[in-house]
Amino acid sequence: MSRERKTISRIKRLVPKGSGLRGFLARRWPVLLVGALVLCTGVVLWAFQPYWRVLGQFSSEARVLPSRIYESPPRLARGQRIGISDLVEMLAARGYRDPAGDGELPVGTFRRDGEVVRVHLRSFPTAKGWTVPLELTFRFRRSRLIEVRLLDAAGPGASGGTQAVEAAWLDPRLIRSVLSSDGGDRWPLRVEELPEHVVQAILAAEDARFFEHRGVSVRGIVRAFVSNVRGTGNLQGGSTLTQQLVKNLYLSPERKISRKVREAILAVYLEVRYEKEEILEAYLNEIYLGRRGGANLMGVGAASRVFFGMPPEELNLAQAATVAGMIQSPANLAPDLHADDARVRRDWVLDRMVEVGFVDQASAEAAKQAEVETFQGGRAASGARYAVDAIVAELSQRYGLENLADSGFVVVSTLDEQDQVAAETAVSEQLTELDERVRKSDAVLQGALVAADPRNGAIRAWVGGREYGESQFDRVRQARRQVGSAFKPVVLAAAFSERTTRPSDILVDEPLTLVLDGRTWSPSNADDSFRGEVTVRQTVEESLNIPAIRLAMDVGLERVVAWGRRMGIESPLRPLPSMALGAFEMTPLELLGVYSTLANGGSRPPLHLVEGVLDRTGTPVEGAALAPPERVLEEGVAFLTTSVLEGVVERGTGRNLRAYGLRGSVAAKSGTTNDRRDAWFGGYTPSMVAVAWVGYDEPATTGLSGTSGALPIFGGFMRAIQPEGGFGIFRQPSSVTTRTIDPFTGELATERCTSYIVETYLQDDAPTELCPLHDGRGDRRGFWRRMFGRRGDSEGS
Repeated sequence: MSRERKTISRIKRLVPKGSGLRGFLARRWPVLLVGALVLCTGVVLWAFQPYWRVLGQFSSEARVLPSRIYESPPRLARGQRIGISDLVEMLAARGYRDPAGDGELPVGTFRRDGEVVRVHLRSFPTAKGWTVPLELTFRFRRSRLIEVRLLDAAGPGASGGTQAVEAAWLDPRLIRSVLSSDGGDRWPLRVEELPEHVVQAILAAEDARFFEHRGVSVRGIVRAFVSNVRGTGNLQGGSTLTQQLVKNLYLSPERKISRKVREAILAVYLEVRYEKEEILEAYLNEIYLGRRGGANLMGVGAASRVFFGMPPEELNLAQAATVAGMIQSPANLAPDLHADDARVRRDWVLDRMVEVGFVDQASAEAAKQAEVETFQGGRAASGARYAVDAIVAELSQRYGLENLADSGFVVVSTLDEQDQVAAETAVSEQLTELDERVRKSDAVLQGALVAADPRNGAIRAWVGGREYGESQFDRVRQARRQVGSAFKPVVLAAAFSERTTRPSDILVDEPLTLVLDGRTWSPSNADDSFRGEVTVRQTVEESLNIPAIRLAMDVGLERVVAWGRRMGIESPLRPLPSMALGAFEMTPLELLGVYSTLANGGSRPPLHLVEGVLDRTGTPVEGAALAPPERVLEEGVAFLTTSVLEGVVERGTGRNLRAYGLRGSVAAKSGTTNDRRDAWFGGYTPSMVAVAWVGYDEPATTGLSGTSGALPIFGGFMRAIQPEGGFGIFRQPSSVTTRTIDPFTGELATERCTSYIVETYLQDDAPTELCPLHDGRGDRRGFWRRMFGRRGDSEGS
């Protein structure tokens, strides 16, 4: 034996028994075991303690959901004037697609065959709840919808029958999402409702062995390490879906070993406590997939709608692979911004699906041939931001809803898609044109328009300014401005209600001086001229100030105030003669209420923006019911006032409105305030009432009148929404009659009258006497003496 070996052997004999690592472990194992248990307990407590409560509350249900505000579902009725291309355009704007072939028509698709369009509608919200998917056919002839048929509820696999219906509704478009408090836009989905290829694409891209591991995959970590070392160009992290979910829900994105350890422990815990399907569903609803329109896209549901305009249930294989590919790097693989990179990643996902046996090679190759095309319809139907603020205020008032951001409410508004777009266009185009003529260096010319259906008070369009991003001040409901002559219809309705005048009665248009609080006031007409004797109708048609003041004083200023209140004016009204000229402030929304009352035959409708609200389960939310229309004017009085306002359009200050090609009955009135600071134009048809305003936020001279500034907004809007056959005519009630009269005397015309007109009256207030000039009993000199004497008495009163 060599010297070295003898030395080692001697040393070993000198070492006491039980020394060394084995001996140490043999002697100290109880202590070490306790220490290991304490250490493990400490690690577990360190990992769990901050998240113990939330882990116990884990659910695949989204914890916070944005509330969504929709426009009113568009109605398509038999006989409606609409072209087949218009319907196809509406469907495309909602993300409906035309599938190839002649097979089954899935939900969210349509197929055109000549003059027939067949559509499989999605479920969509209404004021009463969510609809069920329906299959419909629309038949057209010469740009008119001639037939609407609903597929038999038994379905095409059964009887295949159809039934004719009068009308059908399409999906309402989204106006705005009131985002969750974390800025997330979420559209929750159910795993069982998804097609297999959507789930398989996600699993292939991120965790193909998800249903095999228990939260942490050692094989995945090793595979990712090897792939990264080889530099295949697709860096992988090795995290399972469960680990990614834990990181998204509970942990920070920092790259630290301590965070990865905690992530793994929490992932294992979730896997032990919860079912795989729950974890997968939560992952699909919470994975971050980019940012658009100020919102974080959380989950596959949000991404599929933003990028492809459809719910994830409708994604095809190529689209599903595109979404799955984005998970790795949402900012760099977004298909709308980085189509080429998204396509490369998509194809990798498809190859991976073949590799793990989810799809066959032929299907993958076919999917690779699809172009990367994204939805261009946008996230919202319109820019109705001012209307959204008003809707939120109404929700608070009628439903007591304050926190929309996290509650998942679905709000169905009264706004009409086409009307809202028409209103925004009319305001924008007119203000742009006026900018060329009205230039004020330190101010921006503003405008507003609000429109409603006078039959029920449903507001159809709302534009509170030219650009919400620059000013959130809503000029429809927050701007109180003098209304000028737009108030004269109230004076007229009060006079008719009090029976102090008739349309053909004579008023005096001559200089007038009044003493008010020790000061004299001498009003004038807009053109500083006087016309002598004029009729009540002429006074309003030509917007004459002096006769209007006399008319209001004849009624009684306190009575005019009372009638104004009944018609919906809430702003302060003082019983002063200047009130007759609109020398007080009110909002466009208030004036809309006044004109709606006239348009609705004297019944004031409840103006509103909210049709109904659903909670996150689809159950209607109870709120304060709308008041029924209130009768505030006699039907005959409303019709008589409307008749005079129709004359404004036919012969008076609003005659330029006919240049917009409006057909049917239109009643309207302009308003211009002192120094031309505010320009107003309000009017109505049997089915639509609208008010437009133009001016500066800080009152200043614009140089515009109601007809030059606001009429073009009103006219452009009404032209855009006009039905094919025009607006129809106002129905004359039985309490109103017409008489043929002599225009000079206002009495019944005779055969001797050289001219005559047809005038409208209340039945109990119509003329009964023959024209004194031509009745063969008196002479003209006596008539004029009586007329001038009566006029002199009027002036002296």
